[in-house]
Amino acid sequence: MFKYGLIGLLLAHSAGSALAGDQPAGLEFNYSLSSIRSGEFDLDSGGQAKTRWLMGSVGIKMQLDRQNSIGIDFSAARQHWDFNNPKVWGGKTPWQTIEQASIGLSYTHATQDGWIYSFAPSVGLSGEQDAQRSDSYHYGTTGFVAKSIAPDLLIGLGLGAYRTFDETSVFPFVVVNWQITPTLRLSNPFSAGAVGPAGVELSWSATPQLELGTGTTIRSYSSRLAKNNKVAAGGVLEQTSMPLFVRAGYRFSPALRLDSYIGSAIGGEMRIRDEHGHEVRKEKHDAMPFIAVSFSGEF
Repeated sequence: MFKYGLIGLLLAHSAGSALAGDQPAGLEFNYSLSSIRSGEFDLDSGGQAKTRWLMGSVGIKMQLDRQNSIGIDFSAARQHWDFNNPKVWGGKTPWQTIEQASIGLSYTHATQDGWIYSFAPSVGLSGEQDAQRSDSYHYGTTGFVAKSIAPDLLIGLGLGAYRTFDETSVFPFVVVNWQITPTLRLSNPFSAGAVGPAGVELSWSATPQLELGTGTTIRSYSSRLAKNNKVAAGGVLEQTSMPLFVRAGYRFSPALRLDSYIGSAIGGEMRIRDEHGHEVRKEKHDAMPFIAVSFSGEF
């Protein structure tokens, strides 16, 4: 599935609230629901494509005491793709519907001198609608170490490692939460939103409820193809891109937040490998314009 998804779980459960100081013991529930639609974009070898996604998650965080917390998150997503004469695949539709689901755990420890340690393993599945579920599982873990070096600045480094079908990937990431001024903040993108969280975002609080932001993230997905796939039966699809976006968010209450996005995903690449791991086709595409909306909250 999404290789950077558990970064959002870690940041949401720890780094995002670190500047607020120690938290009392308690139980917190959170949710998010996002819809994403792209405009039609060109494939390098000829043809066009467009997509629409629906993503949702629910989570529970338990603050054990002022220094330790644990959490569990469930997420699911559905991608639907439409292709128009994709020449790289001989005009065949390479895939249509991708279904994804995952469950992740997290543990966070904050020391009295400002250090934060966080760790989150996960397991999930991602595959074409008719793919063999037993061949669609993936697993991995992410973790980071961060330090509050000032009352308004948290910074750290993290590392993720994932096993997706026949490949293992390891990647670093940066944790940042810098309250530059009372209304201006540099941080990792809102983890429950449509584009977060593996990247950076500069946001401005126009009012206590209204927030505007702009930034960039990284997207990387791996999915198992169905046994009846016309391009690579039982193979693997990999999608990568770098979305650039602007965001407007409005918090009606702690239990309801609305975020809308407009942006473009650049550097897009789609790579298909057969069931033995050999590359069948690789296709790049033009910038993919998109709009998105997310509802989220906690209580």
